[in-house]
Amino acid sequence: MSMLINATQTQTVTMSSLELVEFINSQRKEGESVLTHADFMKKVPKVLGEKDAGLFSDIYADAYGRQQRCYVFPKREACLMAMSYSYELQAVVYDRMTALEAKAVQAFSLPNFADP
Repeated sequence: MSMLINATQTQTVTMSSLELVEFINSQRKEGESVLTHADFMKKVPKVLGEKDAGLFSDIYADAYGRQQRCYVFPKREACLMAMSYSYELQAVVYDRMTALEAKAVQAFSLPNFADP
């Protein structure tokens, strides 16, 4: 999972479309079809809208070093995408993103200088 932290101590935890597809597939029950990244990519503009989807567009290098399209979502958009599959999945993604935010805050906190 990606974590971007700027100097103002504001944490923005993100999840790429690749990570989200992998996470969705890990939550599927045995016998359910596997979600492909290509199918997920087609759904993003339908769920978020053409204009808004472009705000989260990114590029990654695939296993062959080729540049491929992907998306990088903050919590709200990751949850919206998950909700487009099921409310239960949205809850799991929300919980996952919240846990990542807590981890980012903990990793960024300063040591207790009063107790060396």
